[in-house]
Amino acid sequence: MKKQLVDLIRDYQAMVHEALVLMHRSGIRMPTSSLEWAGTRIPRNGRLDGDIAYVKHGVGCAVYLPDGEVDFDFGRRGEINGFDAWRLLRFARERLSTYGFESEDTLDGYFKTAVSEGHLVCPDYTLYYFANLPRQLAIDIDCRLPEDNLPARNLDIVLVLHSHYFYAADLMLENYDNLHRKWEKNNSLSHRKIIDMQLYMSSWLGFLAVTCEGFENLRMHLLLLNSRPADFNKLIPKSDALGKLIKRHRNPLREFRNKTFHLREDPEAIRRFFDPHANRLLWARELHDAFADFFNSYRVKCECHYANNGR
Repeated sequence: MKKQLVDLIRDYQAMVHEALVLMHRSGIRMPTSSLEWAGTRIPRNGRLDGDIAYVKHGVGCAVYLPDGEVDFDFGRRGEINGFDAWRLLRFARERLSTYGFESEDTLDGYFKTAVSEGHLVCPDYTLYYFANLPRQLAIDIDCRLPEDNLPARNLDIVLVLHSHYFYAADLMLENYDNLHRKWEKNNSLSHRKIIDMQLYMSSWLGFLAVTCEGFENLRMHLLLLNSRPADFNKLIPKSDALGKLIKRHRNPLREFRNKTFHLREDPEAIRRFFDPHANRLLWARELHDAFADFFNSYRVKCECHYANNGR
């Protein structure tokens, strides 16, 4: 593919990214799809931070940055690095010669050749992408200032641990407790409900074990100390207490998880975990409550930081 075309596409994508960062920092929520963007309720014509004008249209937007206008559409899944020949022409405008194009027809010809040779692909709608390169999503936009070391929501591994694993454990525990209360009240449950209750308990403990493993693998003490804003250091005592709590029965819980989420040949690991002398269920509830407290405090710190830093 012609270097002139590659350079133009890269510059266009960089300005789209600049516009999206500005939109994000100005309070416009990034969409998960083009359809979601089309339904986003913001003024059709408005102003971003710095009195930068924008015009919302269909599944895209035009933003009038100090260095010029950039017009883009979101991809079907919220992709932000798509383009087409018309937008590239509009972006380049009077700078075609700067990029090495003799005319608009030259650019259009290079574009069609790149498509025919497979360098550019159009998987859906009218947007094209570089072949074999990853698609960038709007929800992954990083709008942090250079000195801000708290990751974006979607890229914060601590929030991922909470939303994908601890939340699952919390949901399973809630379902288990609901059935257990019914059993205590009525002194009986149907055979199906008893099985459901057992499955909820096993799933709770399994996801709790995964949460423990992720927490330890993240080396949470060092992560809070070295990779988060200074105010997050206040969470270190809770993190250290959690680490000590995990160690009490880490191995039995891990074995229980393995026998729950993988086909087991014998139930011995399950029986060992429920040894009545070990009181591991009481420990698991204490551990679960400690995780809930830690994640709640972490999320509050995040929301305060987002608010204080225009995110």
